Amino acid sequence: MRNVVLVGLLCGLMSAGCAKGAQGPKPITPDGAKPVAAATPDGAPIASDDGKPGAEPADAPKRGGAWIGAAAESEMLLSGTRDTVLGVWVDVPEARPEARPPMDLVLAIDTSGSMAGEKLTNARSAAATLVRSLKDGDIVSLVSFDDHARVLVHPTKIDVESRDQVLRVISRLHVGGSTNMFEGLSTAESHMSAAPETHSLRRVVMISDGIANVGPSTPQALGMLAERGLRFHAQVTSLGVGIDYDERTLNALSVRSSGRMYHIGEARELASIMKNELDLLNATVASDAFVEIMPAPGVQLVGADGIRADFHDGGLRIPLGALHAGQHREALVRVRIQDPSALEGKTRSLASVRLRFRDPSEGDLERIQEVVARTTMTDDVNLVAQHESARTKAILAIQDAAKVQLQVAQNINEGNFVDADRELAASQRRLEDQAMKIKDARARDRVQASAKKVAAARRSAATVSAAPKPAQRSEALKQNAAAMDAMGF
Repeated sequence: MRNVVLVGLLCGLMSAGCAKGAQGPKPITPDGAKPVAAATPDGAPIASDDGKPGAEPADAPKRGGAWIGAAAESEMLLSGTRDTVLGVWVDVPEARPEARPPMDLVLAIDTSGSMAGEKLTNARSAAATLVRSLKDGDIVSLVSFDDHARVLVHPTKIDVESRDQVLRVISRLHVGGSTNMFEGLSTAESHMSAAPETHSLRRVVMISDGIANVGPSTPQALGMLAERGLRFHAQVTSLGVGIDYDERTLNALSVRSSGRMYHIGEARELASIMKNELDLLNATVASDAFVEIMPAPGVQLVGADGIRADFHDGGLRIPLGALHAGQHREALVRVRIQDPSALEGKTRSLASVRLRFRDPSEGDLERIQEVVARTTMTDDVNLVAQHESARTKAILAIQDAAKVQLQVAQNINEGNFVDADRELAASQRRLEDQAMKIKDARARDRVQASAKKVAAARRSAATVSAAPKPAQRSEALKQNAAAMDAMGF
C-alpha cells in the first residue's frame, strides 16, 4: 500500500531542512532547463501513486523536465474571493536510477507475547529477506521491543561477514512481555542521529501486531516521536500485522514522518511486503526533499490541513523525504488574499512553489525547481468554471473521499454500519458529480476510479455488517488501509 494527507493532502509532501548556508544555492532546474515561470498545466501526469515503479508512460515527466506543479482552484476567481486553495503536486519520472544512494536502515520489531508463533516466524523471515537484499556498504541496526527496547544489532556496515552475523541475530528473536512501542521507536531513531552524511537514505521499518500499552502510547505522542526523526532525515515505514494493532497510531507514524504504512492481514504476507518496500527504496531518485511555498505580496498562507507543514522564513515547508521513481505527491494549501480588489482585472501571482531535493545521481547536489501559481479576478461566474484546474479539483475530491473512508473505518470499529454506509454513499455521489464537471480526461478518469473504489468499499462494508467481530475488525483495517493509500501513505 504505500504510499504516498490532506485538506489536505494526498500523498504527503514533507520537510527536512536540507538547504545549507545563509542564502542557499542559486535556483536551478534539472539539466539546465530555464526556470518555470507559470504553473504546470493541468495536462501534467496525474496517475495515482500505486507504490510500484513500472514502465514509463509516454506522457510521464522526463528526468530533465520539471517535477513540480501548482495551480489555484481556477485561473479565474470570482471578484471578492479572499480564501482559496492551491493544489501542489510532485510527479517523479518513472525512470529508475542506475544506483540508489547508500541506505541507513533500522529494523524495529515487536517481540511482545502476542507475536508468538506464526507472526514472529514471518517477522524473522521478512527481516532476513530485507537484510539479504541490502547492498554492501549499507548500514543496518536491529531493535526489538516488548516491555523495554533492546539493541540487538548496533549500526553495522553490511559486507559478507557482517550480513551473516545480522542474520544469525534475527534467527534468535524470541517473544515475551508487553508493547513499549515508544521506547522501541525512540531507540531506533536514536541510531539515525549518528548516520553518516554519505548515507542520505534513512528509514526505520517497524513491525508490530499490537497496541502500545507501556510508556507513552497515544497516537499523538508516538506521531510526534516519529516526526522528531525528520531532524535526521529519517522516515518510518510501519507494518501492522493481524487485526489487533492500533491503526490510528501507525497512521500517525507514517503521516508525521512522511513514511509508508502497510496493513498485513496474514503474517505470511510480511516477506512479500518487505520485498515491495525494498523495491521502492531501491528506486530512490531524490533524498531530503521538501516543498517550499512562498506567498506573493498581499497573500497569506493559512496552512495545509492534515499533514505536517512548518512555517519557515515567511513561507510554508512541507516535508517529503526520499522520493522514488514514479512517485506522485499531492497537497492542498489554503491561502488568503488580503485585498481581492487589487487583483481585479489583472493576472497576479499567488505563490512561488519550489521543490528542493538532493540528487544522488549528481553526488547529492541540491536541486531546485520552481513554478508560480497565478490567478485573475472576474465577475463572470462562467469564466471561473471554464478555467478551473482539473488537477486541483481532482485532489480536492479524492482527498475528501479519503478522509471520509478514515472515518468509516472507525464507524465500523464501533459497529455503526448505518453511518458508514451513508457516508460512503454520499462520498461516491460527490466523486461522480465532480467527475462530470471535469473536462480533462485524465483527471476525470482518476476521480471516476476513486468513485468506483468507494463503491466497492461500500459493498465490502455491507457484507460484514452481521459478521462476527473479528471479520468486522478486519474490514475496518482494510478501509483504513485504502484511505491511507489514497492519501499517499
